[in-house]
Amino acid sequence: MTDPFVPKGPPRAPGDRTCGHKAKGDADYCGQPGTWHVMWDAVDNSVSCDKHMTLIRQRWVYDDRHPIGADCTMPGALWLYHEHRCGFPDEQRQAAISLATTRS
Repeated sequence: MTDPFVPKGPPRAPGDRTCGHKAKGDADYCGQPGTWHVMWDAVDNSVSCDKHMTLIRQRWVYDDRHPIGADCTMPGALWLYHEHRCGFPDEQRQAAISLATTRS
């Protein structure tokens, strides 16, 4: 039986948005532009291309995923589960302030 948990490698550089799939024995990561941001558990996440997202869905369990967005992999960004995206902590507060100050 195959292990349902993805084998994790070393952390990648913040802001790296290329596919981090690296098959056993391969010297390099896939490196294709990432299209998916995958949260493996409460701590670890990675970026995947469409091809490797298909493999992930077939082979391993993960906590959540969403299409790559502007804030994904950026330092300080948080995973916003209820919105299925990444964002910054003050983003909602700033949006509310902006809306409140533009109303007449």
